[in-house]
Amino acid sequence: MNHREVITIIQKIQTVSITAQVTNAIREAVISGEYEPGKQLSEAALSQDYEVSRTPIREALKQLEREGLVEIIPRVGTCVRKPTEQELDELFTVKEALEGFAAGLLAETQNPVAIKQLEVAVALMEVAAQNNDTKLYAEANEQFHAAILSGADNSKLSYLLNLMLNQIPYQRYVQISINNPERLKKSLKEHQGILDAILTGRREKAENTMRRHVEASAKGLKTGIAKKMSASSIN
Repeated sequence: MNHREVITIIQKIQTVSITAQVTNAIREAVISGEYEPGKQLSEAALSQDYEVSRTPIREALKQLEREGLVEIIPRVGTCVRKPTEQELDELFTVKEALEGFAAGLLAETQNPVAIKQLEVAVALMEVAAQNNDTKLYAEANEQFHAAILSGADNSKLSYLLNLMLNQIPYQRYVQISINNPERLKKSLKEHQGILDAILTGRREKAENTMRRHVEASAKGLKTGIAKKMSASSIN
């Protein structure tokens, strides 16, 4: 292998590395809600924002389209994909089953590390609810559900759930659903109930309590989205 071939290989590796970094950054921006559903994503603007050429941006957007996060429309451009109401219904139906199963597994295994993380998360939720701090509540909510998946100790279950949730800006949707103070209080009680069922080792109770929570979260999200759309149309 000559010197030129070595340089070519190094350049390819560097390009792949940059593309991977940009892909991860844009993916996180979509999932977190920084790039909201329906937002136009300009290659030129993204290239400037991430200080890279358009090539890795273009490759990143192609990968994110395969993941279902963005939509590339010929002669129009790229936009963050906006899930339909039916898709959200389907997603939460599957989420209800998978997370219910995970909560049941944790109630049975009693993983001490995961249970401690749940207790910390619920304590943070209580503080957040008292102060109506939706940002802190959403962060604690993420810790809570991550701990349940971790404690379930089932890699296939975690993979399927994370793959599905990465198709939407889930954390953004959580904040929309708890923007109503009444929903925030109910959500806290639901998480406390899930924790209680897990602590007492009742697998069926833990699974059913989690399923009811996910169902209630879906309804809260629909209400929140409807209010957001109504406010947007007025403005």
